[in-house]
Amino acid sequence: MIFMKKVNLLFVTALFAFLMITSDTYSQENKYGINTLRLEARADFDYFNYDGGENEPYSTSGFDGKYLNFEIKGEFLEKFSYRYRQRMNIANSLGSKTFYQGTDWLALTYNATKNFSITSGKLCIGIGGWEYDLPPIDVYYASLFWDNVNCYDIGAQLNFTTNNKKHTISFQVTNSPFAYGKFENIYAYNLMWFGNMGFFRTSYSFNMIEQEKNQFINYIALGNAFDFERFNCYFDFMNRGFFGDENFLFGDFTVIGEIKYTLNEKFKIFAKAGYDINKNTPISTEHMAIPERFDMYVLPGSEYTFSGLGFEAFPYKGNQDIRLHAFAMINSMNKKNMNVNPDNNTPSIESEHELGFQFNIGLTWRVNFVK
Repeated sequence: MIFMKKVNLLFVTALFAFLMITSDTYSQENKYGINTLRLEARADFDYFNYDGGENEPYSTSGFDGKYLNFEIKGEFLEKFSYRYRQRMNIANSLGSKTFYQGTDWLALTYNATKNFSITSGKLCIGIGGWEYDLPPIDVYYASLFWDNVNCYDIGAQLNFTTNNKKHTISFQVTNSPFAYGKFENIYAYNLMWFGNMGFFRTSYSFNMIEQEKNQFINYIALGNAFDFERFNCYFDFMNRGFFGDENFLFGDFTVIGEIKYTLNEKFKIFAKAGYDINKNTPISTEHMAIPERFDMYVLPGSEYTFSGLGFEAFPYKGNQDIRLHAFAMINSMNKKNMNVNPDNNTPSIESEHELGFQFNIGLTWRVNFVK
């Protein structure tokens, strides 16, 4: 395993060096080449304090290398474009690091006409909402859904873009994010609309995602962004449920809002808050069967609230390649658990409540080696 990690790192280093050497020459000889050749990283210091829940109150702190990304984007053969992004420090669900598990994007797009294009490869699963659409390196703290969702997988996508380039409608089919093996025969079907109406932008989706064969959880995700000269904000709403259930609407949902204000070219302040809730009956995995279908990302009986304030600072005027950030955030987790008396099989629901506080300060830097 250690040997393979070293081989992977050497491979990416060699590829990166080769592209740096050849990118300028290639771009001069051919108008189709590398548009982006970027290395980016983020490291943070975190302080956490928790009170309540199953454990005694405690606090902890430390430095953490959050992200180390390598990205290439470009065009070739007139109608093709590509994107590759590798996260070098991601771990898979088993706790060990694999090279392809850290590949966010490995996509090839064929621009068939002015309006239609087809993309295939490893993609971001098409779920709406602006928190979800942001690159992970730009998300400081997030909803319970964002923390748990598996958002990159292999598939194909058909895109239609209007003549004025302001609206794109996409239909996408990928492996289901709940497919933990290669050939589980379950898929995600995603319909998306990205709209740009000047100061108002949309990131909407309707999703049918198989958790088991022929068992679909459905998302309705409505991401709304508003852009003004110094003031930017977004408001996301996501409803999750199974068609036919009594509480399909507003029984399991997430609401998120962020406001960001630009004081000047070097300084921004922001506030962000969110709420996740799943009102469905909690499950018990110890003494009774797990129900056939339930939200695996925001579990039944969960209620999570968070809010925080922070800033972003950019040392060089007019350049955001180096960014310092800091924020303070509080959160509250209410969790209901189903317990069953093994003697008489009588169910009972118990509640846990945990309060948390996080302070974070960090540095992000990006270097694009292609102008």
